[in-house]
Amino acid sequence: MAAGAAKRKSGKAVLGIHAACTLVAFLVVASLAFVLNRSVTEADRFGLTAERRLVESEMRHQVDAVVQYQAQLSYWDRSFALAEGTFTDAFVKQELTDWLWRDFGFSWMIFADASGRTLVAVENGRKVDAEIGGRTVKWVEDLIEKANGLYEEALIAKGGGWALQPAKADKDALLAPLPNIHAVDMRMIDGKMSIVVVQAVVPKTVEIPAGRRKPVFMITVKPFSGRMIREMEDRLGIANLGFIPLRTMPKGAIQVEVSDCSQPSCMVAAWTPRAPGSFVRSETLPSVIVIAMLAALIMAFIAARFGSVFSALQTSEAENRHLAKHDRLTGLLNRSGFDDVLHASLAKVAERPFSLLCLDLDRFKAVNDTYGHPAGDAVLKALAVRFADRVADRGVVARLGGDEFVIIVNHTVLRADVMGLASALIVDAQVPVLFEGQLLRVGSSIGVAFAPDHGTIAREIVPLADQALYLAKNRGRNRVQTADDLAPSAHLPQTGQAA
Repeated sequence: MAAGAAKRKSGKAVLGIHAACTLVAFLVVASLAFVLNRSVTEADRFGLTAERRLVESEMRHQVDAVVQYQAQLSYWDRSFALAEGTFTDAFVKQELTDWLWRDFGFSWMIFADASGRTLVAVENGRKVDAEIGGRTVKWVEDLIEKANGLYEEALIAKGGGWALQPAKADKDALLAPLPNIHAVDMRMIDGKMSIVVVQAVVPKTVEIPAGRRKPVFMITVKPFSGRMIREMEDRLGIANLGFIPLRTMPKGAIQVEVSDCSQPSCMVAAWTPRAPGSFVRSETLPSVIVIAMLAALIMAFIAARFGSVFSALQTSEAENRHLAKHDRLTGLLNRSGFDDVLHASLAKVAERPFSLLCLDLDRFKAVNDTYGHPAGDAVLKALAVRFADRVADRGVVARLGGDEFVIIVNHTVLRADVMGLASALIVDAQVPVLFEGQLLRVGSSIGVAFAPDHGTIAREIVPLADQALYLAKNRGRNRVQTADDLAPSAHLPQTGQAA
């Protein structure tokens, strides 16, 4: 009987140990399941938030670019003068068809008055009857009304006439601020999601004679092409980006509103999220199973696993910081990285003068049009390596976008040597690039400004270097011009330039 009691007591102890082990295993699994689920949730939330911000930023960038493109014509004395009478066929061909349409791909360019009456309309590079353009104008009447309201609010009396209130200056902006008189939205035009900009045509001085108070509006429509969307996907690292009605949002997709509309039929930008939480789950779940089976190795395995995850997160964070400041295609600094270097250089310009080189490739658009986008990418990557090797430790090279490069040469390089460096860069650009058995040939034009001689803030020195670049293009390309070559009162035209 005593032996039986001892056996029963032993069995209870074993059962208790088993129960305790089971409880420990259950608590470990439950704890890990909770941590895993929370990690997945937070990873997904962080990833979706980051993607949404990237897409919103990209959409704002696209809108800002269209506004700037249009401003080159809507803020122009010639456009303002012609708006008073009749737009000539030469103006339509040279400025609307041969420039804005070919270079920027506007599907519609329309001039209309505040009542919506169409004065001239160009559809896909071809002038059409005003009645046809008027059909498109009806889709943007609200934007015309809004732009007219902004125009009226900005008008102030001046010297018997009128003038527009200047925009607030921004010391960090690379471009001069423009009066806020434009209305912009994204909406479906001719079956394609498009950026629509409506703005009153005003002279460059923004001073308006008394007899011209009633404005003529320029309406531009820039559709999102398949190529634009693919490039956006590549830049942002997302997939299946498109524009769909809010009511047809597929399950699992995320969206960003692109227009001021709350109706289910309104269009939104949607894409398939990367869902990093799924990766976390698939990678960690086997470990949870192993931990449940091998209780003795739980702490060691968790430490190793969490160490690996932390290392991976650190690596990912470092890569993201690098990508935020560098161009994905060439590896050079991007606009954000260039802005940081420029501001740091300007802060020390009194002790360390520097040189700013704006470089633009000549005939690059012809390479893209003839051989395709991969050929253009090959040219950009090859020239980025050449430029970086040429500048070496004497400065930094950045790609602002497209075929635009900018170089900051540090104080150790004398002005005369800077001109020699610029000439060498032009030679580097002229050396053909081999691509799939073809020799791709381009050139380059360079504008140079010297700090502090030509400015001590970004909005002073950058426009001067850019104007010197356009002067180089106007004087025959494949050459260097400095800000010293600019006439003191000259206003270099920045419209109609070939890429």
